Amino acid sequence: MKNYLITCATGGIASSLALELAQEHSLFLAARNISKLDDIVSSHEFQHPVQTSALDFFSPSSIDECALAIKDSDKFDGVVFFIPRIPPSKEVFPDDEKWQKYFNNYFISPLRLLRQIVEQDKLKERASIVFVSGISSKAALPHYSINNCLRSAWVGQAKTMALSLAEKGISVNTLSLGGVMTQSYTQKMEQKALDQNLSFEELMENEVSNIPLRKYASVTDVIDGILALLGPIANHMTGQNIVLDGGFNRAY
Repeated sequence: MKNYLITCATGGIASSLALELAQEHSLFLAARNISKLDDIVSSHEFQHPVQTSALDFFSPSSIDECALAIKDSDKFDGVVFFIPRIPPSKEVFPDDEKWQKYFNNYFISPLRLLRQIVEQDKLKERASIVFVSGISSKAALPHYSINNCLRSAWVGQAKTMALSLAEKGISVNTLSLGGVMTQSYTQKMEQKALDQNLSFEELMENEVSNIPLRKYASVTDVIDGILALLGPIANHMTGQNIVLDGGFNRAY
């Protein structure tokens, strides 16, 4: 039995991942909405220990409290690091105040937790860290200008951590996602189909026409990708940014 940390654990992908891992492993789940997180835990029968903690990445004090709870927990075999969803934006030159807010909320503050985990020596030898990112980490997208910058910063941090932690046998990789048919996104597409007087199938055929595999990922596809990066494939792979987008990104 292994022990895994999952952040932003109430999200559709993260919560599904938690249920999958909980079948054989113990978990430390952290999320901003602790009542929702506790509801997820209480509504399922877990065979192994599950610890929960409040974690608001926009609040340094909340991050420190979560780090304190982690300090008293067992060491981790793996960390799956989700950050809050970065809002879409077309701004190429946000003012200084906006930039500071974006970087504090979506990079500097979340990094505060990782720093404390490493400083507390809470990662086992041969542990795996998986950053869950988006395809703007690979190629700039026109309606995601803030994402383009912040996702790239995270890839740089992941590669830097990969070099630093390699001597302990710890792998650090990134999984960058394209479109994913989460429950919330599926509902959004269903409403869009209604608004355009199309069937759901017709709308989705149009939506994925620029993707070689002609589909978005399922939540199961994403979970399988994360599990792979937590498993033996990472024994001799670190510092990589793996794209899960159906072939949308065509860069070498």
